[in-house]
Amino acid sequence: MEIIFKLAGIGLITSIVNQILKYCGKEEIASITTLAGLIISLLMVIDLVRDLFTTVQSLFIF
Repeated sequence: MEIIFKLAGIGLITSIVNQILKYCGKEEIASITTLAGLIISLLMVIDLVRDLFTTVQSLFIF
């Protein structure tokens, strides 16, 4: 359940930083921060999926 809050926090912080940078006229950097937030979130999800596959694999290996 805590992963949902972590992902929501990353999304919220990314959104706030994105809006501030766009307001300051730094659209390129805003795009990079959005991309960085997306990559961090995807890495967290990939780690969870890897753990899931490891658990499923251990169930079927005798």
